[in-house]
Amino acid sequence: GSAVQIADWERWNDYGIGLLREAGETGKQGELRQAGDAFAEVEGLGRADGPLNLARVRFREGDLDAAADALRRAEQMDPPAPAWTLAWYSALVKRELGDLDGAIADLDNLAETRFADARARGFDFSADYRMLTELGRTLYERSRQERGDARRQARTELLDRARQRLEQALAVDPEYAAAHYNLSLILADLGDREEAEHHRALHNLYRTDDNIAERAITRHRAENPAANHAAEAVAIYDLQRPGTYGLAPEPGSTLAVR
Repeated sequence: GSAVQIADWERWNDYGIGLLREAGETGKQGELRQAGDAFAEVEGLGRADGPLNLARVRFREGDLDAAADALRRAEQMDPPAPAWTLAWYSALVKRELGDLDGAIADLDNLAETRFADARARGFDFSADYRMLTELGRTLYERSRQERGDARRQARTELLDRARQRLEQALAVDPEYAAAHYNLSLILADLGDREEAEHHRALHNLYRTDDNIAERAITRHRAENPAANHAAEAVAIYDLQRPGTYGLAPEPGSTLAVR
């Protein structure tokens, strides 16, 4: 058959996404910079994917103003980036910039799928428990700004909205630790100490124990030299070593050459 033709922008975009993911695993700033360069190429080729993904890079780097500017460019391109994707990243940026009301508005639009194009394509974001948890957490942080007896009603209304969103998230994934944690904070502020303690206990039950995971990985690597070698950031194999596929095994080895 004929070879599949892949557009230049798509090659650059896929390359950038690979670098962005790699940077997330390794934490290397160099890979982030390379990802940014790749997405700049995509933008230069007239695709909204470029500035949209560039916003992700700038957000990861902590350059929030540049991230917001990239999102604006993604919205203004023809065709623009999907409105729902823009809403998600805009909410993250606004939240970090302290615009909690703006972030809540974007996340509410997502939670209610207030996007005609998304609905036409059959999308329903109301079951996205991570997004719902982010909305609940942001509502909780906004409630903390309503201080004093005079603002008690406004504070309680925000807390109730936050609780509803987190309960909605837990209806989708009852074991999502972050939702239990934030719900425990909200219930404590609402004065329901018993339920707050209940969700604190569930958070402790379901949360990932990073220390245990790290110890298990370290032990496995120590006991399995091959796995330890393969897990290195750059694994270099000696193709002429005894036991390599196609070569005779080491004397005394039980390795069968297939």
